[in-house]
Amino acid sequence: MPYSLNRGLVALSVIFALALSTYHVVVAYVGPPTTEVHRAIHLMLGLAVLFCLGAIPKEEGRSMRSTLLDVALLAGILGPSLYLIFNIEAINARMIYVTPVTSLQLVLGTILTLSVLEATRRLLGWPMVILAVIFLIYTQIGPYLPYPFWHRGYAPERVIEQIFLSLDGLWGIPIGASANYIFLFVLFGALLVASGAGGFFSRFANVFAGRYVGGPAKTAVISSAFMSMLSGSSTANVVTTGSFTIPAMKSYGYRKEFAGGVEALASTGGLITPPVMGAAAFIMADFLGVSYAEIMAAAAIPAVLYFTAIFMSVDLEARRNRLAPVARGDDITIGALLVDGLFMLVPLAVMIYFLIAGYTPTLAGLYGIVSFVVALCIRKFRTPNEIAPAIWSAMIEAPRMVAPVIAACAIGGVIAGVISLTGLGVRFTSIISLMAGDSRVLFLILTMIASIILGMGMPTSAVYIVLASILAPGLIELGFEPLAAHMFIFFGAVMSNITPPLAIASFAAAAVANADPWKTSLSALKVASGVFLLPFIFCYSPALLGLGSGLEIVEASVSALLGMLCLSIAAIGWFCTTIHTVVRLILAAAAVALILPGMQSNLAGLTVAVLVLAPLFIRHRRSDTARKPRHGDG
Repeated sequence: MPYSLNRGLVALSVIFALALSTYHVVVAYVGPPTTEVHRAIHLMLGLAVLFCLGAIPKEEGRSMRSTLLDVALLAGILGPSLYLIFNIEAINARMIYVTPVTSLQLVLGTILTLSVLEATRRLLGWPMVILAVIFLIYTQIGPYLPYPFWHRGYAPERVIEQIFLSLDGLWGIPIGASANYIFLFVLFGALLVASGAGGFFSRFANVFAGRYVGGPAKTAVISSAFMSMLSGSSTANVVTTGSFTIPAMKSYGYRKEFAGGVEALASTGGLITPPVMGAAAFIMADFLGVSYAEIMAAAAIPAVLYFTAIFMSVDLEARRNRLAPVARGDDITIGALLVDGLFMLVPLAVMIYFLIAGYTPTLAGLYGIVSFVVALCIRKFRTPNEIAPAIWSAMIEAPRMVAPVIAACAIGGVIAGVISLTGLGVRFTSIISLMAGDSRVLFLILTMIASIILGMGMPTSAVYIVLASILAPGLIELGFEPLAAHMFIFFGAVMSNITPPLAIASFAAAAVANADPWKTSLSALKVASGVFLLPFIFCYSPALLGLGSGLEIVEASVSALLGMLCLSIAAIGWFCTTIHTVVRLILAAAAVALILPGMQSNLAGLTVAVLVLAPLFIRHRRSDTARKPRHGDG
């Protein structure tokens, strides 16, 4: 019985996977149904695949109990989702927070929430589950907490109504991002892998940057920055260019989590890179009453420092792992490679064209998939029948790849729903003012935390609008330049894309890389250690935003660059050789001294950095000299 049941669930997982892939392709062309229905179908089919596959015995003699548990969880996803889909008109007709929640709705909402928590535990581990549970408990213990964490408390019916029956919970912005465009780009990446196109893009990256250490990662940084700058979406860019760059980095020798983290960072950086930047930059110009050109000028130096820090980290990581420049033994030229693989580049060009032309990422992804299938028919397989296996494989594999993203977005919606319900987001100003007092540093740190928390359930522009309204005045009162205060909040909102617990860009990169989402997020944080200091740097040194004399701007830029180099070395733990933990801590302290404004602190930081790094470099040079054969040695 267990064996036949497992076989049936495996077959059912294939059906769900094909249904999800087909649904998204059709919807991309004809348009989605009602928002809640569209997102419910996406979550239902994606997590149904997970629970069907979860019933596959990992070892001989797996108990029937485990299989039945997966069947129960499968029902816990299908039942509530189908109820919502078939009763959406009645649900939309009810008055939110006025119409009573029925017993059936309470039970179904509770079951779905528990099933999502279990799916998240399986795919992402305990951290996000624990965080979600803490927020759910917070809805019940609010009346017993001191101000400003106090709230009047909410009955379980009200909490389930927020999570299950509104767009401020499970069906909120995070799952919308996954349903609207992430899946199609993951499907596109799965099609690349299934058709064997990944080998071409790896060779292309090697030919293009073969003479550089860490070449594929550096190529990924440039291309991803350019694309996300144009698309205005870090997540959309991750799953677009990441389909090419992440396999190239993995083939080169980078760990899959590191490759995904680099792609997420580069794609996120495009939102703060002139000339296009993200939508919040235009809003900032209105807030400050300045021209958009001034915003672009202010972001120029931080953007250069951002990508320089990533370049440093990928270079150090490659050298730490002894990843030499790729050998080009076949002597193939870029021109010959382009001719041979032109059919694989056409889909990317098609997607870029439609993104630049103003089409939605959904349509751009659809046209990319269609153009790739046509190109395969013409160039590689000759007949449609011969590419059917590749299409079949991609349609089954894509839902499995995107399942962690679906779970992360769903649980992020639960957290965002609780924040909205309890009014915790609105009270951030009171909380931050109470906790920070007159401390400028602490106020900045807490503002950054607020930006990241709000960024879990809101787009960058929305986070910026909220915090610019309630926190920017406080920063300005503490003596920060208005432009620096607003740019700080903007950076914080952008960086929420790669910051756990809901690092949506990192999770999307993890889906493309077939890596653990949590480890991918932590890898991105490691590489971004210097990047996170950037907003703090230009708040205390506004010359980095172009506010000051030419000499002040140059001095601030050079000291910040050296500080971020030291911080990258400390984070990666390598400079000519592996660095001891104590030395890394000393370097981190030197980095902070270089970053802080003031000539004295900069000179102190530079002196410490030289005293630490110079011996390592000299020892490395002597070691290299000793290994080289002398003239005449035989």
